[in-house]
Amino acid sequence: MSVKFSFQRIFSPGFRIANHLFFWLAYMLYFTLVYGNIHDDYWRGFMEVSTTLPVKVTATYFTLYYLMPRFFYSRKYFGLIVLFTLSVIAFGYADRLLMHQFYVPTYIPDYDYAKYPLLDFAKAIQRSSVIYLIVFAAVAIKLLKKNYQNEQLAQELGREKLDAELKFLKGQIHPHFLFNTLNTLYSLTLQNSPRSSEVVLKLSNFLDYMLYECNVDMVSLRKELTQVQNLIELEQLRYGKRLDISLNVNGEVGQYQIPPLLLLPFVENSFKHGVSQNIEDAFVSIDVIVKDEQLTLRVENSKAEDSKLGEHTKGIGLRNVQRRLDLLYADRYELQIFDDEEEMFMIVLRLPLTPAGAIIKDKTVPVESPALPFANSDQQAIQA
Repeated sequence: MSVKFSFQRIFSPGFRIANHLFFWLAYMLYFTLVYGNIHDDYWRGFMEVSTTLPVKVTATYFTLYYLMPRFFYSRKYFGLIVLFTLSVIAFGYADRLLMHQFYVPTYIPDYDYAKYPLLDFAKAIQRSSVIYLIVFAAVAIKLLKKNYQNEQLAQELGREKLDAELKFLKGQIHPHFLFNTLNTLYSLTLQNSPRSSEVVLKLSNFLDYMLYECNVDMVSLRKELTQVQNLIELEQLRYGKRLDISLNVNGEVGQYQIPPLLLLPFVENSFKHGVSQNIEDAFVSIDVIVKDEQLTLRVENSKAEDSKLGEHTKGIGLRNVQRRLDLLYADRYELQIFDDEEEMFMIVLRLPLTPAGAIIKDKTVPVESPALPFANSDQQAIQA
């Protein structure tokens, strides 16, 4: 059992009464032993503790459920000091009253009432010091509980904010791909190309992937790479023979998972900011290496002669995927961007992979069995 789980159980509302009972039983046991050892009479020690227990209980809950919520949490410190001082005096006298009425006549019959009268202020303050030793212990536990609950709430809000931001970024990627694919379809329909129906089919595959298969934390790496291949074939239809595309995959991609739509933006960016500006002799080279539970993605594309430095990094898709990488992997990934040559732009991404069948946020993603392109071989090259 983890410490976190233990604290959750201890501080849960269902344990409140049990916690309070345990606190007071522990108090009575401890001071019964202390006073019983002093008097060499443990029954007398128990009676001394029991006699003033109502005062200590009242003082504790008055502080916890009135002074702290009304004054301490709201930072009304002047009112807190005034009422706290008055309560210290009042509970001190109440404690002496119970002692005088029930304990002293039985166990201290020769008590000198003249020397130590009921209203003796010094004795009342002395009794309050014992009372507020217990009160402060309860307050410390209360503050510890409140601090723990605040930390839990902050963590929960942080997780919700992270999930909301990831969903927002993923939601921006969806129309981005759809927009570019529709452009491809539009250009082909203008040419009355018979391949328009093929684009529609591939577009429907994209939409199926984005709408139904990407609403999870992880998808099979094989599925993501299948969509990469789908995108390549769409772009090949658009650009024809003037585009040289190669996709090389090394490793067992069917054994791992990856967040959906994480690789596609890098590939799409190479077409949008590289190939689309080249009139001829354009190329895109994509290498995927899976080794030792790590993915290495290398995307290289040609650049137009008049392409401006940094133009590739300004797209919505690439900015979003970089933000997603920060949120999902923090400092566990490496992204290198090379844009300092006249004719070539390249990105190299390295990140850890999650084995298929691992539990992600209390959900188990099964190992997939259907055979897909490049799924069952250690090395395949697709040349378009």
